[in-house]
Amino acid sequence: MIIKKATTVCLVLVSLLSSMALQAETSSSLSENLQQLDQRYRALSFELYQHYVDPDGGGMGAISGPMRLETLVGPMQLEIRVRKNLQEDEPIKAIATIFQNKELVLKKVKRSTIVGFVELMLDHNEWQMANELYVHVKKTGLAFQVTNTAYLFAKFHFRRNEWALCLSALQQISKGKISSVHMDFYNLMYGVSLQQEGHYAEAIEYYRLITRASEYQLYATLNEIGSQLSRGGALAQAQQLKAHVMNEMLPMPDEMRDYLTLMAGYHFLENKEYAAAREAFGRVSMKSRYFNRALLGVAFAATRQALYSRAFSYTTILKSKAATDLATDEAYLLSAYILAKSRRLQAASTAYSHAVDYYSERIKSVDSFLNQELDSESVFDLASDINLMREYPEARSLFDNMKHLGIFLVRSDLFVQDRDYYQQIRALYRDYTIIVEAMVRAYMVKRRGHLENYLSQSRFGLIQMFDTGTERDD
Repeated sequence: MIIKKATTVCLVLVSLLSSMALQAETSSSLSENLQQLDQRYRALSFELYQHYVDPDGGGMGAISGPMRLETLVGPMQLEIRVRKNLQEDEPIKAIATIFQNKELVLKKVKRSTIVGFVELMLDHNEWQMANELYVHVKKTGLAFQVTNTAYLFAKFHFRRNEWALCLSALQQISKGKISSVHMDFYNLMYGVSLQQEGHYAEAIEYYRLITRASEYQLYATLNEIGSQLSRGGALAQAQQLKAHVMNEMLPMPDEMRDYLTLMAGYHFLENKEYAAAREAFGRVSMKSRYFNRALLGVAFAATRQALYSRAFSYTTILKSKAATDLATDEAYLLSAYILAKSRRLQAASTAYSHAVDYYSERIKSVDSFLNQELDSESVFDLASDINLMREYPEARSLFDNMKHLGIFLVRSDLFVQDRDYYQQIRALYRDYTIIVEAMVRAYMVKRRGHLENYLSQSRFGLIQMFDTGTERDD
């Protein structure tokens, strides 16, 4: 019998694309919801503090309001009280004390102390009070105090991945007035924000301003390499990235080193430097959360080098883990592809058939998840497993605000005299939970799309095996 030459299916594996391709796209409606929830949080918390600190008024020295706060008479007394509240892990009382004594703050407290109060407000997203204090500093403070306050707003937006707002805050800073202590992080924030907004050349200029001895130098160098790669840089930048992550003398967290090593491997794959890719992927720690993706990368690179036996052994290891991450899912398709490429046609046919069954069951499992109602505990367990912060970087404000709302709920005794505010806090927390669930479901819908794609590729591969014939195997 004449055996046709096997023509294997074109293989497309999502987890071998660049990291940006793995991030879920935030829909405009989700972005709007996040902004609206953030505004609701700010309005509610401001109203709550305004109402609860001294709803009926009171003279100096009076003790009033449900929180039983004292209207203080001196700035030193105020500073001590706020510091004591924070040391006792009572941020609500610390913030409320500032609200209660706002007149004292504006008239007698040192500007340097007010800058510290602004930082406290921003740490808890008390936006309106932070802005009021900032306006006061701009009107009455020295240039370096205004600069330091603007710097705090830039840090606030930087933490929340609000790149355009961070740039806007940075542009308000008088560079000549910023302290040397803050200068390196200032340049890093500028560089990262510009890079995220697509201004790669400008970003690189700021990275190169960071002093060589700075604790941020490593991050600047790595981000510079990332900017060059984004501008179309290729092999040289991938080799530079690999050199940095392989340098054990450069201190960095293990997970960061593993992630950057993985990225280097991807860029070597893109440049068809398969031996270098295998070496990079092979350096990812077995304990790392990136290990499965690295293992898939090694298998794919080995396949491209026609090292089919090695490649197949890697996919076998992945499948044996019985995990449900993207790399494990893809191992079923890749293992069948490897067998077809190595002309083990009967085994390839069986593997494609197995992959069809596997993806069909995985799709049923995802559909079952999408059709069920989830309680809040399940939602947050899934959000943690998926690592929603990585999938939706702009959702940082959501998780920060939920943490602050949690503090309010834990200290519900402070609002016992007016259940309306307590119910509003609970309602807002519930609405945040709904958004988190929507994000989890959107992620799972995207995963379902990947599974459908792999199912189609597996079916096509199986059809090709039937068209080709399977007599080649021993």
